[in-house]
Amino acid sequence: MPAYRSELLNVLDERQYTHQITDAESLDLLASQNVVPGYVGFDPTAASLHVGSLVQIMLLRRLQQTGHKPIVVMGGGTGKIGDPSGRDESRQMMTNEVIEGNIASIRKVFERILTFGDGPADAVMVNNDEWLSGLGYLDLLRDVGPHFTVNRMLTFDSVKTRLDREQPLTFLEFNYMILQAYDFRELAQRYGCRLQMGGSDQW
Repeated sequence: MPAYRSELLNVLDERQYTHQITDAESLDLLASQNVVPGYVGFDPTAASLHVGSLVQIMLLRRLQQTGHKPIVVMGGGTGKIGDPSGRDESRQMMTNEVIEGNIASIRKVFERILTFGDGPADAVMVNNDEWLSGLGYLDLLRDVGPHFTVNRMLTFDSVKTRLDREQPLTFLEFNYMILQAYDFRELAQRYGCRLQMGGSDQW
């Protein structure tokens, strides 16, 4: 007998894709009754993705195969800052042209694995630069800043590891997690997104 009501969670469980889930029961109920838009973010730091991205790509494929909507978020905005996760040093800054070229190259991979279109379970690819570049700094501080505490941010592995090793962590990189959270807000408003998937740094 299946462990879950929804095909989505049964498939992910059977294939051992899941490590941690926030409120599996509610997600299972939602996925058994509605199309669930879910996303994974990818940083366009190179013209191709590395093999470590394969699990996240397959999560999106399984999402679509079970009747749900995959959202591929290309980090054109966050890529301008650099993800501090798993890094001992700051990433090199890239020009807008390099970022756009990398996104165009990476899109070809997803076109072979996902079905894109306008249907309810068709995949979409978006660039978070669309909404992040338009944010005013003072507006962001006022509207978003009160929801984050430095105390909590310091407990995340991506930050803690760098500080424990006495490696520099720039203010730019420290803000990365706030921008990731803003992505979810924007995707929820634009696409009704209810699910974020990714590596343990997202947890």
